[in-house]
Amino acid sequence: MFLRCRPWHLTIALSLLLSSVAVAQEIDEDEPVTPPTLEQPADEPPEPKPVQVAPKHEDTGEDDRPIGVFAVAPALAAQTPGLTVRGNQGASVGRWQLTLGGYLRTAYSWIQDDPALELIGRNDGFVMLDARLSLEGRMDNGLGFVFELDGAAPLGQASADSPARPLAVRITDAFTIYRPYRFLEFNLGQFKAPFDLEELLPNSDLLFVHRSVGNRGVLPVEGRAIDGISVSRELGLQLRGNYFLFAEGDDLEGPGLSYALALTNGQDANRSINQNDRLAYYARAGLHWGTNVSLGAAYFHNDDTFGEAPNRIDRSLRGWSADVLVSAFGASLLANVIQRTESTPDLPQEADITSMAYQVQIAYEEPFFGFQPAYRLAYLDPTSNYTAPDQLDLFESDALTYHTLGLNYNAPNYPVRLMANYTFTMEQDQRQLDNDRFDILLQLVW
Repeated sequence: MFLRCRPWHLTIALSLLLSSVAVAQEIDEDEPVTPPTLEQPADEPPEPKPVQVAPKHEDTGEDDRPIGVFAVAPALAAQTPGLTVRGNQGASVGRWQLTLGGYLRTAYSWIQDDPALELIGRNDGFVMLDARLSLEGRMDNGLGFVFELDGAAPLGQASADSPARPLAVRITDAFTIYRPYRFLEFNLGQFKAPFDLEELLPNSDLLFVHRSVGNRGVLPVEGRAIDGISVSRELGLQLRGNYFLFAEGDDLEGPGLSYALALTNGQDANRSINQNDRLAYYARAGLHWGTNVSLGAAYFHNDDTFGEAPNRIDRSLRGWSADVLVSAFGASLLANVIQRTESTPDLPQEADITSMAYQVQIAYEEPFFGFQPAYRLAYLDPTSNYTAPDQLDLFESDALTYHTLGLNYNAPNYPVRLMANYTFTMEQDQRQLDNDRFDILLQLVW
C-alpha cells in the first residue's frame, strides 16, 4: 500500500535535504558557504574546493634548476613540502602552517676484497643510509620550527668481532625559528653548523651516493679508518639571512648575499651537555647571482676537550673553507676546499696538525629522460703539515685521492632517483689498499 504524497510531506523532505547538504559541505572560515537556491538545485554536488599547495621555502629556488646543486641557506636547505595542514586557529595564537616531508635512501654496496686485510670487502650487501621524517612549522608572524628524525642512525661503535652496528631513531634537526625579516632569522636548537657547503646540502640533494672522502672520511670496512674534517650538526644559537637586491618577496633573482653567525657547544649532535665551559664560533658569507652562481667562505674556532677524567685534554680546532657553485642549462659545477688545524696546549711537545681536503664535481642532466652523468675528484690529506721530525715517516704519505663516476636517473613523473657510483681509490703508502667500491641507491622523497 502506497502512502499518498501531500504538499506538507514535500516541504519537510525538501527541508531535510537542504539541511543535510549544508552540514556535509566543508566550511571555510574565510569563504562562507552559500546554501543552495532555486537556481542551484539541492541535489547538484557542490563545486570542489581548490587544493591548498604548500608554498615554496624561500631558500629552495625555482623548480627548473638542475637537481641537487643549489642551497642558498647557510644552515639548512629544506625539503620539498609534501603535505600542508592548517591548525591552531585561535585568534590569540595565530595559525600554524605545517609541512610534512622526508625521504628514504636504500643502497647496495660492493667493496673490493683486499688480500691483506680480512675486514675490507667482506660486508657487501644492502644498506639503509637514511630514513628521514621531517616536520616544519611556520606562522605569519615569523615564528617557526624544524624537527627531523632519522630512523637509520648508527648506534655506538663497531665491535672488534663485527663491524655491523645497530640502527636507531635519532634527532637530526630540532630548532626554533624566528624570522621577523627576510634578511634576519634566529635559530635556537640543533642545526647544521654554517661551515662546509657540501655538508649544508641535504642528503636528498646529493649528486653521489656518499659525500666526499674529505667530508665523511673512511669507515673501518671501507679502508684504513680516518675521520673527515667537515663539521655537521651542533647545538647552539644561529643568526642568518639572505638579501637579493632586485628581487621581489622571497624570490632568488639577480645579485644577492647570504650570511650566518653561530655560537654552539662545539660537540657532535645529540650530546646532552657541553664538554667544557667554552663555545665554538662560526661565520659564513656568500655572494650569489640568483640560483645560478654562488661564492662562499667560512671560518670556525672551537676550544674542545677530549678524554676521560682525570685525563682530560684541551685542544684548539680552527679552520676555513671556500667554495663555488655554478648551475645553468642542466649542467652544474661544485668545488670546495677545507683546511683544519688542531693544536693541544696541554701537550706542548705535540706539534700542530693541519688537515686539507678539496673536491671538484661536475654533472649534466639531459632534458629528455632525466639521466644525469656525474664525476667527482675528492682529496683528503689528514696530516698535510705535520712537523714532528721523529714521526714524519708515519704521516708524510697518507693522502687519499678518490675518483667517482656516477650515473643518476631522476624520474620525471615520480619523486624517485636511482643512482649508480663506481669509486676508484688512489691511496698513498700508509693507507694503500685494494678497496675500490660500487654503490647503487634508490631514493624516494615525499
